[in-house]
Amino acid sequence: MRIGLVIETFTHLTLALTRQPWVAVLVMVVFGAHAFVWNTTSTTIRQRAVPGDLLGRVTSVYMIGLIAGLVVGTALGGVLADVWGLRAPFWFGFFGSGALVLLLWRELGHIAHAGEAPLPV
Repeated sequence: MRIGLVIETFTHLTLALTRQPWVAVLVMVVFGAHAFVWNTTSTTIRQRAVPGDLLGRVTSVYMIGLIAGLVVGTALGGVLADVWGLRAPFWFGFFGSGALVLLLWRELGHIAHAGEAPLPV
């Protein structure tokens, strides 16, 4: 999960800096692969960590947050691009993702092992 968030952060940075279409396409291909891996990893961890009786509810909240983030992010990105130019949403994404990675770095180690049975001593 940590590697995925770093990939996502540098995706925003690269898209903010590049002027070459082939670089942008390559970055989007890498980001697409990351999205597949992230979805599989986050679903696996959620299924392992959440009791079966609550899994449907937790997954619904996750999906609502995901879709709401896309809606709000699209609107915010449009405003940022209109006010500060087309690269502004990518810079905003870079700094926001970077801050998120720094804030969550230590917690991701705990999240990744949520629901695992303790090792025998």
